[in-house]
Amino acid sequence: MSACGPTWETYRGGPGRAASLHPDFAGPPRAAGWKLELKAPSFSSPVLADRFLLVGTNDDFLNVIASADGKVLYRFRTGGDVAGGAALAGNTAYFGAADGSLYALDVPRGRLKWKFGAGGKIVADPIVADGKVFFGTLDGKVFALGARDGKLKWVAEEVGPVWATPCFANRKLFVASRNGRLLCFDAADGRPNWSYDAGAPLTAPPLVMNGNVVAASEEGEIFAVDAAEARPRWRYPAGAGVSGLAAEGGTVFAGTWDGNLVALRSADGARLWQRDLDGAVEGSPAVARGFVYVGTGAGKIYAVRAGDGEISWEAGAPAGVSSSPAVGPDAVYVVADDGTTLSYR
Repeated sequence: MSACGPTWETYRGGPGRAASLHPDFAGPPRAAGWKLELKAPSFSSPVLADRFLLVGTNDDFLNVIASADGKVLYRFRTGGDVAGGAALAGNTAYFGAADGSLYALDVPRGRLKWKFGAGGKIVADPIVADGKVFFGTLDGKVFALGARDGKLKWVAEEVGPVWATPCFANRKLFVASRNGRLLCFDAADGRPNWSYDAGAPLTAPPLVMNGNVVAASEEGEIFAVDAAEARPRWRYPAGAGVSGLAAEGGTVFAGTWDGNLVALRSADGARLWQRDLDGAVEGSPAVARGFVYVGTGAGKIYAVRAGDGEISWEAGAPAGVSSSPAVGPDAVYVVADDGTTLSYR
């Protein structure tokens, strides 16, 4: 399972974390839609499901917003900053907070279904797949819980700090650690399959495509290893830290801290094109219907043609954008670092 759903119901569109899907929205946007000032910093990537847009803020809230008009429907309080995004399955949103808890929220009712205390801070987005919720913590653990009741299924320890959301594909869980290791676990029981030493802290959420796991390091190296045995496939020196990856078809897209968006051929890592942008790319790109959407630290939002890297549309945000855009059937949603949430239609 690595395909994406019909809407952006989880960070980067699906458990495979490819950040690619095909909504009816043809893009790029033609006009600004609504604007909402949440009045608290946010580094949470927005999540979209039908009429709800979910955004975490650093004042300990998950904000549930009407996607059509930007009205705040309600705010759910946690015990710490909600730095990561949510994952939706049916009417339930799963998300973590800096208080070390993972929450399961009935979104239409605004009612807490269950809460699990993991101990360590949770800053990366969870994954829901095969009836389980998977997530990592800053104190170096990876958990699998029952999605229905929040009961512990398994835990892996001494993984290293998990800043980036894991990836689920083919009943395997792939985790990038700040200690420089890329790890593969059996998603059913947490049994470790392999560990690959990348030689530098891993900053970007890994993704799986064409039998390979693609990941990136703080030192600016993008690499692919075989998903079954971690045999090295290719490496590409991006020159600066890589914030995130996306993939569509046979192409991998990467944003870098020195303000570049790069397209690589997934088969061998050869560069297809590179586009210089205004400001550091600190969030993962998103891909939909032939366009790559990305925000920058300079407060710019771009739609770049996936085929040749030409900029088709750009807009300004009131602050830098460190999160990943969400793409829906009729709009693109972006959250700026100051909490301003924007829609473009």
